[in-house]
Amino acid sequence: MNILEIDWDNKKVRSDFQEWEIVSNNANKFLLCQRQENGRWRAAEADVKMMHIWEVKEITYQAPEGEKFFFDEESGIIKL
Repeated sequence: MNILEIDWDNKKVRSDFQEWEIVSNNANKFLLCQRQENGRWRAAEADVKMMHIWEVKEITYQAPEGEKFFFDEESGIIKL
């Protein structure tokens, strides 16, 4: 999906079809995002330079301070 707009102040990303909440920001280069749909959480990773966001089932994202994240469809993204 293409990123149409990033609202850094409100931690929101708007793509072609969805609005996502930014969970983690890696130097404004990569983003970890989530949204809730029909009681289930969805996760996405975004490449800011390419202006592209893709939905993922597993998190492969590591934040700048080394934080790691776990994704569960019932509870969303959890920082470990």
